Amino acid sequence: MKRLTLSLLVCSLVLAGAVQSGCGGDDPGPVDPNQVLNRAFDDVEAGTAPEAEAEVAVTSLGFEDRPLRTRILEVDAASYASIREAIASPEKGLRSVVTGIESEGREEIDGVETEHVTGRLDVDRLVALLTKASGEGADLDENGTELPGLGDLERLRDTLVEGRFDFYAEAGSGAFERLDLTLSLDDRKNALPPTRIRFSLTESDPTEESS
Repeated sequence: MKRLTLSLLVCSLVLAGAVQSGCGGDDPGPVDPNQVLNRAFDDVEAGTAPEAEAEVAVTSLGFEDRPLRTRILEVDAASYASIREAIASPEKGLRSVVTGIESEGREEIDGVETEHVTGRLDVDRLVALLTKASGEGADLDENGTELPGLGDLERLRDTLVEGRFDFYAEAGSGAFERLDLTLSLDDRKNALPPTRIRFSLTESDPTEESS
């Protein structure tokens, strides 16, 4: 299987934890979205992150973001560790290209109650980040230029018009639950609406693999 620049998507990126969802109870009120992000990756900063594999679901979206086609890409433990390190850095990684970060409150994801944080991607800075990553020998395809579901960087630079960041962390433990990046690509040569692609990063559940 091709190793991808998920350090790249680091333009791409969800932990499916088997934690019991908290229903009911008092609404804890608004949270600091940056604190949610920091807490989700404190194990990376402390050097105590467990070794784990992950997967990225690449989904083409239709009207009202209905899924049309999904491709699942497996991520080995070493690549996933690199992705988490890249996300964790507010100055150098994915977080450095996210603007307008805010809390959307709590939301249940796959039976887990989460804190939902959103933001917008600065598309110019994102392309610059990916270009820098590819220039440093990041793991793309065998040609070093392809982005899964997107094509080469030149095409991305010409067509990327908008990006959305959706981050989910477990409400109780603060652990990373899922990261969605939704990109809008517009071919200015035709009058069709932009193509939308969502990248969802989730951590593999070892209990499912062993069953």
